[in-house]
Amino acid sequence: MLRSLLFNILFYAGTVLVAILAFPFLIFKNFGFFISKTWSHAVLTVLQFAIGTKFKVEGTIPTEPVLILSKHQSAWETIAYNHIIRRPAFILKEELMWIPFFGLYLKAVGMISLDRRGTLQALKKLIRDSKSVIESGRPIIMFPEGTRSAPGEKGAYKKGAFLLYKNLGIPVVPVALNSGVFWPRRTFMKYNGMITVKFLPSIPPGLPEKDFMAKIEGKIEQESIKLFHQVENLKKI
Repeated sequence: MLRSLLFNILFYAGTVLVAILAFPFLIFKNFGFFISKTWSHAVLTVLQFAIGTKFKVEGTIPTEPVLILSKHQSAWETIAYNHIIRRPAFILKEELMWIPFFGLYLKAVGMISLDRRGTLQALKKLIRDSKSVIESGRPIIMFPEGTRSAPGEKGAYKKGAFLLYKNLGIPVVPVALNSGVFWPRRTFMKYNGMITVKFLPSIPPGLPEKDFMAKIEGKIEQESIKLFHQVENLKKI
């Protein structure tokens, strides 16, 4: 608990400090990317120092403009992917863009906002913005469940994943992980150990909706469950 308290103090105080000091420099093109990567690296370093939480990556990290569909268990991956993947663009709920100060940073690094009401106009904007990001050579990260799920559990996979897959015409890279074991949702507690992020073989474009949704859900959930059980089995030794 003391280690978690230390991390949270350093995390929030450091984030506020960086946000204030870096804010004037957002007028320079690409500076937001530098701040994002530097901040995420610092958070991961503090996490290892204060808690003892490390991470490893399995599989091939994509360097091409692809659609990455990731399991979502923790705030950890929203931070770590900025360090692991070069200049990713997250698809995130539109309300985050409205947060004073913070929203300007999201816009500075070209995040893609999603109006969750799902109107036709909103979906067209999502596709248009996503195509623009892909054309700039950046990968897109989407959490197909739409929200965090506890380790070993599964949320409903949203059809927005297929909407982008169909309209972008690019490969999809599924990602499994077990971050929720070490950085659980809805608690300030953090735990030491090794977080594993696993990039799975890509899925080529052109699959029908039913096959695509079954494939991404099957791959992501199967591998995430394996990673979860690996940690549970180590605890028993």
